[in-house]
Amino acid sequence: MKGGGESLTREALIVAASEIMVKGRLRPRLLRLLAKNIAEIAGDRRPKIYLLQGRVIVEPGSAGGLEELARMISLTPGVRWVRIGYVLPRDYEMLQSLSETLAREAGVKTIAVKALRSDKSYPKKSQDIMAELGARICRACGARVDLENPEMTFWVSVQRDSFLLSTRRFEGVGGLPVGSSGKVLALLSGGIDSPVAAWLAMKRGCIVDMLHIYALPRPEDVLTSKVREIFLRLKNFSQPSKLYLASYHHFLQASLTANPRLELALFRRFMLKLAEVVAVETKAKAIVTGDSLAQVASQTLESMHSASYGLKLQVLRPLIGLDKEEITNLSKRLNLFELSISDYKDCCSIISKHPITHPRLENVLAEWERTRLDDAVERTLQEIYVFDGSRLSLWKDISTRSNSLQLE
Repeated sequence: MKGGGESLTREALIVAASEIMVKGRLRPRLLRLLAKNIAEIAGDRRPKIYLLQGRVIVEPGSAGGLEELARMISLTPGVRWVRIGYVLPRDYEMLQSLSETLAREAGVKTIAVKALRSDKSYPKKSQDIMAELGARICRACGARVDLENPEMTFWVSVQRDSFLLSTRRFEGVGGLPVGSSGKVLALLSGGIDSPVAAWLAMKRGCIVDMLHIYALPRPEDVLTSKVREIFLRLKNFSQPSKLYLASYHHFLQASLTANPRLELALFRRFMLKLAEVVAVETKAKAIVTGDSLAQVASQTLESMHSASYGLKLQVLRPLIGLDKEEITNLSKRLNLFELSISDYKDCCSIISKHPITHPRLENVLAEWERTRLDDAVERTLQEIYVFDGSRLSLWKDISTRSNSLQLE
């Protein structure tokens, strides 16, 4: 940025919150939580972050990477939009001069000015600011006003002691800040759907731990696969998240004599029964899955019912009303799609083909009992590992498990 007042004008990201702004007495706490989450996403950049009359201001402190950081923050749950701009003293001449400079440097032919007074005591009305500033910019660079489709928009916010001026905007994802709605446990596969489901739970304010059931020989092998990368990208939005790793081996051994056409229904039930114990032990309040009704032949109401029947925890299915195109578009926006479609030995690819798509509950329960799959769940629990983003370790001595939940 060139022009007068450089030492007093600071480049910044201006972040608007989403649903937080209608939360009444909870608003200050949720804004602080959003600012904390943004600081964690910024990571090693260590920007200066503070609240200013309902906005989160992010001052990078060093040049470069501002657009990348803006895009990252725009994907943060709880963010309505992010604008790249400046914080400057409440000096009207300085505001006009900076606006002229930005317009000239951009070489635009059409502009629009939008103004909002957060401080209503400021003598100029919003309409006056828009008219005067727009006219000055047009005189300075030969542009004209186009309110419908401008090449460049100048957003001005009047604060108590400063102006906020921005010219670029990135739409956010909305929702609530992670950590405002408790904790859940999401089943994480290597595919497209489950990472998006986990992120949608984050969007509703949940801290999301994840459980992955692997078919690879060792848990260490998972950490050299795409599953680790998917987890770490999701963890950017939910820093406390942990990844639990459970072996497919005991289910495979127990299901060798099972009806092959019921194997998928049994495996779905196995995953949820396993997840329920992990969720209770980690104080998660619900299980999240990537089910989308009727997206594939086996995703039927009967299949979902037989999988979750008898569970004491609720099962959340954030994708239930989305089609594959909508899920894929979300995956791409989150920069997960290319990872999700890369090769991986997923458990579901091993399951017998041609499953019964509308399994009868009594048949699934009978086959479950006959193949002693509760025992397989217990044996699997003995060998669960946990990855916190940097370290892999055996989860816990499951013999100390609380008695708050007994497997049926």
